[in-house]
Amino acid sequence: MKSLVIIDYGSGNLHSVQQSARRVADEHSKEWQVKSSCEAKDVADADHIILPGVGHFADCKHNLSKIQDMEQVLEKRVQRDAIAFLGICVGMQLMASKGFEGNAVSGLDWISGNVVPLKPEPVANFKIPHMGWNKIMLQNHHHPFSSQIADTLFYYFVHSYHFVPDNPEDCLAVTDYGETVTAIIAKENKIGTQFHPEKSQKAGLNLLSAFLNWHI
Repeated sequence: MKSLVIIDYGSGNLHSVQQSARRVADEHSKEWQVKSSCEAKDVADADHIILPGVGHFADCKHNLSKIQDMEQVLEKRVQRDAIAFLGICVGMQLMASKGFEGNAVSGLDWISGNVVPLKPEPVANFKIPHMGWNKIMLQNHHHPFSSQIADTLFYYFVHSYHFVPDNPEDCLAVTDYGETVTAIIAKENKIGTQFHPEKSQKAGLNLLSAFLNWHI
């Protein structure tokens, strides 16, 4: 049986993500065992990994760093072994080089770029945080996961910062919130969503299902 591990580091919407992932596994892919864990040894044995994240970039990075061997194991499994990885909201942002929510804080630096404040055009009168349903638009049709993304579907967002990659090819999909906002980041075996699949009803469950069935 394959193992999907959702990292529990005190900074994620863990229960909802786990519940949605288990629902998808039960309905579509019964060979999967879904578990949450705060231990690096479980991540070391995982076939797929999800890193959720809610809150302040620096706090999330600090909480992840506090877990013994976690960053080293993630580096090995995701970067060297190239297993499938999904980051959600701040979990996606942590893949960046740096976050600028307050002071500059180094991220995992898996995908070159920075996490910066949303700055919608003043004339647009958009409120911060960006909260609610919004449509995504596919940008990069060359990444293997792009075939799993349904263009123009609506997903649920809650955020005040977004990931701006240095390489535009790493932006798989965008949304419009008074400016162009990265909705999905993708590089090699790594996917990240600024929106919350676990709060996005059928569209979100379909994305989680596609992730479980994604073969690198």
